Formats: sequence, structure tokens, C-alpha cells
Amino acid sequence: MRYILIIVAAVFISACSNPKHEKSTKTEEIHKAHDSNVTLINGQKWKVDFSTYKGVQNMKELMDGINSSSTLSDYRKLGADLQNELRNIFKTCDMTGEAHNQLHNYLHPIVAFIKELNESDLSKCKSTANSLKTHLDEYELYFK
Repeated sequence: MRYILIIVAAVFISACSNPKHEKSTKTEEIHKAHDSNVTLINGQKWKVDFSTYKGVQNMKELMDGINSSSTLSDYRKLGADLQNELRNIFKTCDMTGEAHNQLHNYLHPIVAFIKELNESDLSKCKSTANSLKTHLDEYELYFK
């Protein structure tokens, strides 16, 4: 589990240090405050690149594989698959500016959800999966 956190931290650092991404004091502040809420721009949704859109859709599809008879093993596999999707989103993201910052604000809680899917308590895994599904369903509230 510690290795997953190290990998996630490395992904965040490498994604944020990508030269394609805008550098500014404001950007650095937002990256430090990953647990900030996502905000809209004058009530309008943020535009995302195709790879980000596809990655979130893939995560939603992965969630559809979980049901009331899912086992701890199923939740661990889900966590690993979601981690791969998250890693791919960061690797292929070419967003910049405030849209990029807001995407980080949205994606950061997913890291914690993935970690919790590795718990040894089946009821906690189920609860986490439900919370993650809700979070993924909220994607369309903020991004287009």
C-alpha cells in the first residue's frame, strides 16, 4: 500500500512538473492545496482534453464491474485498475492554466479512494466504492 502512495505522489509531481503545463505562483498554491473544492468559471464548466475525458469515462466503466457480491479481491483489482487509469490521465494530460488546476482538485480525492479500496474490511471497501462512484458521477458538473 505504501508503494501505491509513492507512485501516486510521483505521478502528481511529474505531471505538475511537465513543461507543457503553465507555471505560476497561483498554480503552485493550488497544487499544494489538493483537497480544495472544484470551482466553475463564472458558472461555466471547464473544458478538458480528450484523454482526460476518456480516462474518467474508463474509471466509470471500471466501477460498473463492482456489485453486491464483489469480494476484497475484486476491490483490490478495482483499485489497481483505477490507479492505472489515473496514471494514464496524468501522463497524457496536456491541459494548462486554471482548468488544469481544477482538474487536479477533482482528481486528488480519487487517490484517497483508491488507497481505501485496499482495506481488509469489506464493508469499508463497499462504502468507499459508493463514495467514489458518486465522485465520478459529479465529473460532468464541472467539466465538459
